[in-house]
Amino acid sequence: MIYLLSWYVQDFLWILSSGKVLVPEVYLLALVFLSMFRTEDGVRTVWAAFIGGVLWDLRWTGLPGATSLLYVTTLMLVRWLWRSIPATGRTISLFGLLLWFSNMPITLARLFLWGARGLSILQAYLVQQSHIVPLVLLGCAAYAWRSKNQDV
Repeated sequence: MIYLLSWYVQDFLWILSSGKVLVPEVYLLALVFLSMFRTEDGVRTVWAAFIGGVLWDLRWTGLPGATSLLYVTTLMLVRWLWRSIPATGRTISLFGLLLWFSNMPITLARLFLWGARGLSILQAYLVQQSHIVPLVLLGCAAYAWRSKNQDV
């Protein structure tokens, strides 16, 4: 249910921005957050990334599979990095850094496909990052709360 809700939030934000601003990848952030937060839902999360990416491509970009490829690749890479770190090294700052960096491949692809050139690339990137940072901080707060209440 959280997958569907985050996909709809991202779609709604995309409609509200009407193509003037690159909206944050709420769906990808939710997928990465849940894949690092819950250890047992790996296959389900990868399938959700694939299906959500294909639906996003059919809804907006017109090249079915491009977003799906970036979603699944990013999700699996972040999941692999998170699992390769010992449990004692999984800090809140590392969690936030991986959550933030997981947005980079799709952001760069969207900037390229969006057609931004020159200084408008930097401006679009900074605006999108300013929308992503509060979501990452919220994810870090949720991870800190979980770490405090459970032994991770």
